[in-house]
Amino acid sequence: MTKQGPLGLFGGRFDPIHRAHLAIATAAANQLNLTEVRWIVTGDPEHKPAYAAAEHRLEMVRLALAEHQDVRMSVDDREIRAAERGQSNFTADTITGIQREFPGRPLIWILGADQLESFQTWSRWEWLITQMTLAVCLRPGSSTHKPADVLIHHGAQIQWIKCCSDPISSTEIRNRVRRRDAVELLVPNSVRTYIEQHLLYQ
Repeated sequence: MTKQGPLGLFGGRFDPIHRAHLAIATAAANQLNLTEVRWIVTGDPEHKPAYAAAEHRLEMVRLALAEHQDVRMSVDDREIRAAERGQSNFTADTITGIQREFPGRPLIWILGADQLESFQTWSRWEWLITQMTLAVCLRPGSSTHKPADVLIHHGAQIQWIKCCSDPISSTEIRNRVRRRDAVELLVPNSVRTYIEQHLLYQ
């Protein structure tokens, strides 16, 4: 039988995936009672270029989730496959495809405060906020009142996720790898090994 509870969606470059990503997805699943969270790895990022190729970022997410061992978490490669076919892989296209696959199922898009602040730059953002609830995890020092108020004014439903303060970012991890500094405590062991084996972020 198809699950009819809300479907969590967690999109990003994951360049690379790290402990804060895992904490956000887990907190959202716990606090919103989600039985399924799909990690949607961006194929051709709309706003920021990716440093690692899509296939590497996808594999790192697969490795991290296997190590994380949370049955609620799964990988979704539809945006990467769309980019490989030369098709649009905007979030709006992704949502349209998921709605066809899971008709009538409520959708919850999990994101960080930094993504909320730039949400109005997303393609078809006014349509997007009518199709899904936004679950926002506040990061240290984040201020989301103004962007949240604007989106709510346009009809967005926003739920706040309480997350442990963790300032780590993919940028910091890439910089550490470049400097040959340790990243053992920042990314899953399988991801660290994969980065080393494929000489990523050198």
